[in-house]
Amino acid sequence: MSSLGKIRHHLIGPVICANVTGQYAFIGSVDDPFRRNYPVFMRQFICITFAYLTIRLILRPLRQPRFVCSILAGIAVNAIIRGDYKYFVTIPKEELMLARTVGALGTTYLLFLTSVKADITAIHRTMRSASIIGSSSVLMPFVMTALVAHKLTLPGMKTPAAQPMFIIGLSLTRFPNVVHAFNELNMTTSDLGQLAVSCSVVSEAIVWLFMFLGAYVIKPSFLLYTVLTSAAFLLLIFGIVRPVIMLIIEKVPERKPVSEIYISSILVVALVMAALTDMIGSINFGVMMLGLVIPNGPPLGATLSEKIELVTLEILMPMFYVVIGFNIDVSLVDWKVSREILLIVLMNTLLKIVGALVAALCCKLRLQHSVLLGLMLGIKGPYDVYLLNRWLVQDIDRKAYTVTVLSQVAITAVLTPLIDVFYNPHRRLSESVRKSRRSMQTHPSNVELRILCCIHSEDDVPGIISLLEASNPTGASPICAYAVHLNELVGRATPFIVPYNRQMRRTPSKISFHIMRALDNYSTNSNHLVKVKPYMAIAAYKTMHEYICRLAQDELVPLIVLPFHGSQEMSNATKAVALRNLAEKIQAYAPCTIGTLVDTGMHHRTNKSTTFSCRVGVIFVGGSDDREALALAFRMVGRPNVRVTVVHIIVQDVGKDIDEIMQEKIDNGLIEVFRAKADADPCSTYRQVVVEDSEQAMGEIQGLKNKFSLVLVGQKRGTGTVFPEETMLNWSDNPELGVIGDLVASSDFRGETTSVLVMHHHGDPKVPFRDPSMERERDYLLRRSVC
Repeated sequence: MSSLGKIRHHLIGPVICANVTGQYAFIGSVDDPFRRNYPVFMRQFICITFAYLTIRLILRPLRQPRFVCSILAGIAVNAIIRGDYKYFVTIPKEELMLARTVGALGTTYLLFLTSVKADITAIHRTMRSASIIGSSSVLMPFVMTALVAHKLTLPGMKTPAAQPMFIIGLSLTRFPNVVHAFNELNMTTSDLGQLAVSCSVVSEAIVWLFMFLGAYVIKPSFLLYTVLTSAAFLLLIFGIVRPVIMLIIEKVPERKPVSEIYISSILVVALVMAALTDMIGSINFGVMMLGLVIPNGPPLGATLSEKIELVTLEILMPMFYVVIGFNIDVSLVDWKVSREILLIVLMNTLLKIVGALVAALCCKLRLQHSVLLGLMLGIKGPYDVYLLNRWLVQDIDRKAYTVTVLSQVAITAVLTPLIDVFYNPHRRLSESVRKSRRSMQTHPSNVELRILCCIHSEDDVPGIISLLEASNPTGASPICAYAVHLNELVGRATPFIVPYNRQMRRTPSKISFHIMRALDNYSTNSNHLVKVKPYMAIAAYKTMHEYICRLAQDELVPLIVLPFHGSQEMSNATKAVALRNLAEKIQAYAPCTIGTLVDTGMHHRTNKSTTFSCRVGVIFVGGSDDREALALAFRMVGRPNVRVTVVHIIVQDVGKDIDEIMQEKIDNGLIEVFRAKADADPCSTYRQVVVEDSEQAMGEIQGLKNKFSLVLVGQKRGTGTVFPEETMLNWSDNPELGVIGDLVASSDFRGETTSVLVMHHHGDPKVPFRDPSMERERDYLLRRSVC
């Protein structure tokens, strides 16, 4: 061949021609297996993607998970390909080799991805319960099923060791399956979901125990080989790989992306680790350990997740389900012969649920949660099928394989909707909120005040510190600030909230370090009148409110302070919307009062050369939210260099119902208490303003412009129709702040020196605060109104 001909051959390649029968002919290397198999592979990929999307759309009302839809899509595609369609010719096994290779690569990277997202420290909180429940959910079904299977001869078992291995595989709860399913159900943030994940980790530990035990049973000398090679591999992981990974993380600049070279190298190393541990007998061990030693979350864990998750789930894994569907042949199954396998699978699942139920009850879980936990641990997933797929060649035949896979799909198709329907992760939170609500009004003045401060960025810290300083911490009533740095979940499977000192050692963050150092310095400079307890929360914005509300509930916090999403310039509109939704969910589920801080200039009042000074104004119209603002102002009275002014706006000639009359009585009682306290403090003043309508009230509020460095105001009113919020909020830029809150938080009112704290009571603003002294009078008014 001439030089020009060689160039043409390499650049253009073979020309593919198709005849009318759908067969492909290659001009060039006709016998090249890749060129013969590639068109089949492309047809498989197109068909499995289209089938999955169609089945997912059809089964969406039934709340079926990705695993069930993918298996059904694989079965449907291979049924079509095996049919008498001229376009889809029968696929020889050798032409399935490319799909097998891609599918195996997909399962390997899916396990690596799941391990990177895993949070081992989440087990510590529930270690005792997870150990008991996880062990019971594995050992009980294994022992009972083995006793029953001992008297049966399971069809399709090719070797004597196949039957016990088959029962062990059914009894295990695989960690990747649980995490994969819970991500779809959005349950990893719930207490019960985290307990189930911890139980699955215990089950994974039992896997390795069975592996060593099996090596000893096969040949005692294998046990020494397995132990030594496993120890050598762990030494490689923790002695060489992990230090290199930590060095890579240290070299990544803050808020900068990880280099593509590092990402590509780690993905290649994952395959190398899988190949090394495949020599031991477990290809999963190397990939899992490599994923676990990578610090999850940003920068490295988050980047790995972003890079490989979409490719793994949407491109590589579909080919795995093509292979599964190819190995399943319903026409070969004789249900009369295979009923023993079906019986074993169903009995094993029921025993797993019962084992988890009994152990959970022993750990003092509620009966409903115990049953749901058993259902969660009974979920099957891709790694159960992956294990069966590896056994198919030597240990079990195709009939047993088909019955087992179909039964596991049926079990998951039943359990997943049941869990999704009957378990509400917000139920525990909402029930606890109703039982233990707290507010600034009911908080005693002679005990420690606990405030939960949410922090998004370093810009939120000065305003938080100034608010804490203005809240008048004293020896008799110090302040304990729970400072929670909120980080968006990017590269984790298990969201968490932990004290910062523990998390600092695992995922170092310069931003968190600067925030916590500033708060710690303030605590030291306040002579420890303000005690700071730093926390770090990593979760998705849509579920972050659960962690914040539970921390407030567990620590009996009466006030949560949120930075307003519009306080700083935000170029990311998506993040601004997410923060707004987060604030709304916190207000809906919080067990205490919420204060939204619109910070612009209050922190400019303090510096190292001057003492703290602040002019606080309270706009009081009436209602539970305004009373919360006034209750916080109570604490500020008496603080040196802090002047507190309450502007009480009274609206004449407004018709009120019984509840509004009671609200007014409570308002007047609280005002009298403040006036008595303000008379003893020359820096505190009280002023009444009488108005006739909302327009005149708004004018009076506008007159307060530039007179205060901090304005306290309630979110909603309880004074009849003088502030028709349903109508006025339609014209507001930030309706979540309320009518008056939106007015004083506007740039025209605040300018560059005024900050605003908008208070929201945890209950319905229409429901007045009840105290025993008012109940008899309210009952009397109700009887009188009936007459």
